[in-house]
Amino acid sequence: MRTPILLTATLAALAILAGSALAGGRHTAAEPVVVKALGGMKMVPNTYFQDEMRFSPGTIHVTSGQSLTFEFGDRETEPHTLTIVPRSALPKTAMQAEQCRACRYATGHLKNPKAAPDDANPIVHWVLNKGAAGLDRVGDSIAIQPGGKHKSITVRVTAKPGTTLYFLCAVHPWMQGKIVVG
Repeated sequence: MRTPILLTATLAALAILAGSALAGGRHTAAEPVVVKALGGMKMVPNTYFQDEMRFSPGTIHVTSGQSLTFEFGDRETEPHTLTIVPRSALPKTAMQAEQCRACRYATGHLKNPKAAPDDANPIVHWVLNKGAAGLDRVGDSIAIQPGGKHKSITVRVTAKPGTTLYFLCAVHPWMQGKIVVG
């Protein structure tokens, strides 16, 4: 008697897992999508230093009007932004990342947008909207910071269905991704 019950339970569990895998990480409109800033570093002396900071997931599927939560993942080490930029402005080389022109879209987060960020020039604006509230166009940006009350932030993705928004972290411009709005 136990074998048919166990087989039925196993098949049901596999069907649920298969359905989740086929969904490709997509969420229903009622569920907020969570994007995490993950990090780490590797070093081989006299060979290389590798920064492993990244967004997870890198490609986000949402419906227009759905909430997106941006938060720290495995480590709270440094501030991060999720800044909407033109696809063509995403840095593709180390030199472009070092001299990130697209990062200027996030300078409005700082107390003094014309100065470098540091203890004397902290993040004071956690959400930047270039138009209506929500993530829908180039220049929209949200920021998180370790410690304190800004470890996560939730906003709506208000871009029209069919839109793809490209983003980066203005502090670490090799952290890049896209939001596909359905």
